[in-house]
Amino acid sequence: MKRMLPALLVSALLVAPATALAQPQGKHKHGHKHHGPPAAAWQHDYRHDRRDHRRHDNGRHLGWYKQQWRRGQRVPVVYLQPRYVIRDYRAYRLAPPPAGYGWVRPYQDRNEYLMVQLATGLIAQVLGY
Repeated sequence: MKRMLPALLVSALLVAPATALAQPQGKHKHGHKHHGPPAAAWQHDYRHDRRDHRRHDNGRHLGWYKQQWRRGQRVPVVYLQPRYVIRDYRAYRLAPPPAGYGWVRPYQDRNEYLMVQLATGLIAQVLGY
């Protein structure tokens, strides 16, 4: 029995530093939680890939939408630049704008026009939407 006691003490001393230095699972050195993938992250889940391909719109841009301008809204400042403001409103068969207002064509490929207060960008009238 006396011979076993020193052997047990030596083994306890050898194991104690390893348990004292061990980090709790899921935490880093400074106590921050680990938010990465689990230990078996190297395994690839092929079901996930199939779901992604079913959700893809294949270039149809289904998430895109046409801007619906409304009276009382403000247009972005970029549309108040000279390339969007229509100077020859008669060529487009538009009524003459009041003083301080102008016709804006936000999309060059569409026949949609906005009468905008040029100082503030406030929309007074919407045509073609």
